[in-house]
Amino acid sequence: MSSSTTESGTGDPQGLEGIGPSLTPYFLILFGASAGLASIITLLAEIRRALHFSEIGIGLAIASGFGAAFLASLVMAPHADRGRAPTMLRGGLALGVAGMVLLAVGQDLWHYILGRAVFGFALGTAGPAARRTVIVADPDNLGRNMGRLGAWDIGGFVAGPMIAAGLNAIGGFRFTFWTLAVAMGLLLPLAFRAQPDTAARDDAGLGLRGLLRIRRLVGAFFVVAAYFVFIGAFEAVWVLEMDDRGASQTILAVGITLCALPIALFSPIGGFLAQRYGARRWAIGGLTTITLVVTFYGIVPGVMWLVALTMVTSVLEGFTFPSAPMLVAAAVTQDRQASAQGLMSAVEVATAAVAAVVLAAVYDAHGDLMAWAVTAGTMAILLLIGAILTRPDDLQPVKPGVPDDPIRRPFQ
Repeated sequence: MSSSTTESGTGDPQGLEGIGPSLTPYFLILFGASAGLASIITLLAEIRRALHFSEIGIGLAIASGFGAAFLASLVMAPHADRGRAPTMLRGGLALGVAGMVLLAVGQDLWHYILGRAVFGFALGTAGPAARRTVIVADPDNLGRNMGRLGAWDIGGFVAGPMIAAGLNAIGGFRFTFWTLAVAMGLLLPLAFRAQPDTAARDDAGLGLRGLLRIRRLVGAFFVVAAYFVFIGAFEAVWVLEMDDRGASQTILAVGITLCALPIALFSPIGGFLAQRYGARRWAIGGLTTITLVVTFYGIVPGVMWLVALTMVTSVLEGFTFPSAPMLVAAAVTQDRQASAQGLMSAVEVATAAVAAVVLAAVYDAHGDLMAWAVTAGTMAILLLIGAILTRPDDLQPVKPGVPDDPIRRPFQ
């Protein structure tokens, strides 16, 4: 390929697949898994009421899902670098079906803890496999494809609550989980169409070893952590703040959908632009802008102003969302891509979990203004560290000799 094509990030702007294996199975299965996760979250309150679980019990079920996803991201991701991405996609989907069945038939709390853990492990298994294949399958269109993967992922999360609400109204939460289990099962034939990529593999079995000694990769993780501090704050503080401001459940549900939809819509464009202008510049610039907007969350009055400001943030997120995993991809060679992406997923989960706990406590003790100020300040510090660690040694936007081949050059 010519360097001009690589650096401009143009390639084929219209084709869905590009070169290499078909990406459609990875897009659709990630959509289904995300829709399933969103449905579980949506129905937690219904499950608590129907089965008389305590808030601590529901919290344990949620924590089991996060913990299993964290573990799978670390343990399973390296296998995708050894040519097993299609097997991981099928296994992740099968585990997702099993998790849904457990939730559908469960009577006791441990059933739901186990079911949520199985589903979390499924997500942690399929996610890095999908990212690995999308990254190495069509490098000329990496940004566009990462954006599309993000769009399908977020799109599932947007559609999930509406699907769950409709099915729950028809037949209750058990009917909802059975229906989703069947729907995910229908995707299994599609999973068997997934083909392995032909890029370099981790034949030495290095896995995660040595990754945290790569300065640029560690810097990319700081950038990712900055974004997921905001995600943790959104989950822990935003919903509580909307409730305290008098938002009804309907307004809250519509607000969440409206605030997530721009991410799905603008991610493909954001990925294309990140590849064209540089993922480092795009990620740090976009997240810096988001950080500035977040400082106003505790200042604007009323419900509608907060929703409007959050929608502005979501548009910025859509344009920025694909650039962080691209920055991670730029820091390692092709044979370590899934391992690096799995480690990134672990950073995401851990950061969001810690941020949610800490910022919820800050909100409870000091109110929304302080909570959002702490959020923005933490994001700014993490971004600064990430910007320093990912900076090329020669301070040039295009650095020769970065790992593996010139495809990585525009992302520095």
